[in-house]
Amino acid sequence: MKEEQITQIVSKQSKLGRPPTKPNQIIVEEIINWIAHGNTLRSYCRQKNKPNWRTIYNWLEKDDGDFITRFAHARDMGADAIAEECLEIIDEPAALCGSEGNTRLDPAYVQQQKNRVEARLKLLAKWNPKKYGDKVGVNADIQGDIKLVINTGVPQS
Repeated sequence: MKEEQITQIVSKQSKLGRPPTKPNQIIVEEIINWIAHGNTLRSYCRQKNKPNWRTIYNWLEKDDGDFITRFAHARDMGADAIAEECLEIIDEPAALCGSEGNTRLDPAYVQQQKNRVEARLKLLAKWNPKKYGDKVGVNADIQGDIKLVINTGVPQS
């Protein structure tokens, strides 16, 4: 009787604890594909039977192979996917509201779409400022003079 209880306890405990230090290659491929499509790592980890996001970052920190390089490349591809999604949101026809004789664009829908695009673009600018950030030209010459050029689009008189 005691042997059965001990065996049962050991089998339950074998499922607990830290995951292996080496990542499962199937999970690595899933993560790379997930991130490259513009999804978040946390949304991947929220799925049933997926590792915790912190576990994945531990794998990246301990990586001696190409996982971290592939992950960074997938992030870049994911950013491009988010930028393309912004174009799709903008190109989507606006919803109409009103009665049959008085239809017009739904201002709430237009504002929601605008907010969705702006939030994505702001995140892209933070995540990759060289590619998606605003450009401000700063020129300096050898004497130490600095010339700041800001294009506002307003004609000068």
